[in-house]
Amino acid sequence: MEITFGNSTFLLIFSLLLCMCSGCHGCMDEERDALLQIKDSINSPEGTAFSSWYGEDCCQWEGVQCNASTTRVSSIFFYYRRDSLLENWYPNATLFAQFKDLEILHLPGNQIAGFTSPDELHSLKRLQQLNLHGNSIERASHLCWGKGALPSLYYLDLSGNNLQGFIPECLCDSLLLKRLILFGNYLHGKISPCLSNMTALQYLDLSNNQFSDSLPTFPFHNLPSIYTLILSGNKFRGKFSFSIFANLSRLSHLDISYNPYLELETESQNWFQSIKLIDLSLAGCNLRKLPRFLSSQNNLKSLDLSDNLLEGNIPSWLMHNATLQLRVRGNNLSGPFPKTFANISSRLTSLDISYNSFYGPLLEDIHLIFPELLYLRASDNGFNGGIPPSFGRLKRLQSLHLSGNKLHGEIPFLLTSNMSRLQYLYLGDNLRGDALPRNLSFSNLRVINLGNNDFTGNLSDSLSWSLLQSPALPQLRVLILRGNHLEGQIPHWLCQMRHLEILDLSRNNLSGHIPDCFDNITSWIDFSHDLNMLGLDLSSNKLTGSIPVQITQLKALNVLNLSHNKLFGELSPELAKLTDLESLDVSHNKLFGELCPELTNLIFLAVFNVSFNNLSGTIPVANQFGTFDASSYIGNPGLCGNPLSRKCEVVVEKPPKSDGNVLLSNMATTNNLLFPCILFLPVVNFIWGV
Repeated sequence: MEITFGNSTFLLIFSLLLCMCSGCHGCMDEERDALLQIKDSINSPEGTAFSSWYGEDCCQWEGVQCNASTTRVSSIFFYYRRDSLLENWYPNATLFAQFKDLEILHLPGNQIAGFTSPDELHSLKRLQQLNLHGNSIERASHLCWGKGALPSLYYLDLSGNNLQGFIPECLCDSLLLKRLILFGNYLHGKISPCLSNMTALQYLDLSNNQFSDSLPTFPFHNLPSIYTLILSGNKFRGKFSFSIFANLSRLSHLDISYNPYLELETESQNWFQSIKLIDLSLAGCNLRKLPRFLSSQNNLKSLDLSDNLLEGNIPSWLMHNATLQLRVRGNNLSGPFPKTFANISSRLTSLDISYNSFYGPLLEDIHLIFPELLYLRASDNGFNGGIPPSFGRLKRLQSLHLSGNKLHGEIPFLLTSNMSRLQYLYLGDNLRGDALPRNLSFSNLRVINLGNNDFTGNLSDSLSWSLLQSPALPQLRVLILRGNHLEGQIPHWLCQMRHLEILDLSRNNLSGHIPDCFDNITSWIDFSHDLNMLGLDLSSNKLTGSIPVQITQLKALNVLNLSHNKLFGELSPELAKLTDLESLDVSHNKLFGELCPELTNLIFLAVFNVSFNNLSGTIPVANQFGTFDASSYIGNPGLCGNPLSRKCEVVVEKPPKSDGNVLLSNMATTNNLLFPCILFLPVVNFIWGV
């Protein structure tokens, strides 16, 4: 009798056999054990990484992926898992050698200083990607795994370590490497000639090291597959001609920026037709004129010529050759606002001409010449006149930087309407007008910088159109109105901006009390925010009253500056709740009382100022308060103790008499006063990107 099995029956039997071999845990027992040993090692002596690992199936554990058919571990992604307070980690390569089918091993940011038993990595015959970015590897010997050790490796990232000296010769043993990333180390000397043997190399990043040899000495022509070459931020010397790349027909991305000792040859040569660049960065290369070969580069999407010595105007052909991004900031360029040839529409999405000497009016028809603009930076030039209404017709514009010019008038209505996509508006150090714009109604805006202008009027009446929305300016993260002539009270509608991270109203003429609703701004309370610094600056106004208790709820604040006002009252010990505070300044007010010792729990304070108030008592010196000098406390006649020269009175009780009479304690009044809260914000300029 012939017995036959269907496909389903065969699969069932196969699965049962597989379970018998592997224990039906979804991953191999030896690999699960190796992972648990890695967990113990990465946590040694007392870390907490991978606390979410539970169950028998290690294929379901965080950072682990398995091959679906074999259930063997195929990928490991352990990103920044070792506690930063622990010492350097030297993982035993034997543990990783257990994963015979491992193809991807990513271990960035784990303080790895090297491997013990590195030869064991020979077992990883299928490893294709190795990412050790952001560790602490110094010695090249920790990277030498022997010839043919990793025969399948095509991606190696050693960036952001502490590698010193020359490029390790042993790296050249990986002849099949396609991507080699070494940026952000301390490599110096010349580029190792052995790299020219890696003919499969497609992507090479040697930026931000200390290479100092002459570039032409390296045989780049031996890298026929290279398409991205990043050499920026080094100290390469001597004359440099682009002809050394003439035979690299696949080269499309080239960055040699910020090599100040290179002398670039800019005259055209016969080689320029052989390469077609897509992305070229020549920033910070001391260029005095444009390289002529640029006129033949018709495929350029991005061109960066920033921080050079270029003079004159921008040639119109450059607006067409660079089809997406053109950056020429920080040169000596001059003339009227750049235009295209015959005003033909440009395809540019990003244009940066800031920090030059352009002058005259802004383009009246900018929406026709640059209809695709997403980002426009024209800060710190000499443009004058008003902002043309055509800027409001740039339908895709998201970021506009016009600070540091000589503009006047109002912001165009279309630019600030609900139809606008604008997210970042920088018009500081600039406008000469009668009042703040009252038609700001855009719902997408994240940053408004109108600081250091000549705006006047009542702040409560400004931005009034936005009040028709609920909440007002719902996406706003940064509002800077410092250095104007605004009057009136601080409006309560500011508290509707729940995502606000920086509010700077300093150096105006605002009066009245500080609003008691700032605790409605959730980003100042719940630690979930986009920026690295959260701050409130109301300094140099005419504010009165006491500091609202609601201020003590803003636990995520890093900077608080209430100085140079007319505030009075005592400093609440509740200010110690502002545990993330780095800068406190309440100087030049009328505060009184004692300094509460609870404030010494603010262990992140770097600056502190309570000077020129009416505070009294003993200055606490615990924790950070032992680092502040006398300038933090002067102008308070009642304060005493270090770091002031004024000593506090010491009262000594008389000992009891021997005849048993009642003890008399001659208690004198002592200035046992405690450290009140003060907020020092050293005029932090909350302005990013000009």
